[in-house]
Amino acid sequence: MENFIIELTTSFKALLRDKSNLTILLLVILLSFNVYSHIKLKKKIDHRYFNQTRTIEAIYDVDINTYNGEVKARFKHQND
Repeated sequence: MENFIIELTTSFKALLRDKSNLTILLLVILLSFNVYSHIKLKKKIDHRYFNQTRTIEAIYDVDINTYNGEVKARFKHQND
């Protein structure tokens, strides 16, 4: 087990001695972090705007989807 760890570290050092390999590794790490952050932010719902949403819904008689921001008009049927 100890020989495996030593061989792994020496091969990793040899891989990172070339600057292009180091640059590619850093770019892959950066890209994976950006994808993770984007997925995390996409799932987030900002609860600060719920009171404004409810007020706008009441004033303009519309339905606002708080997940994607879609606005739909409510239709009232008048019975004559």
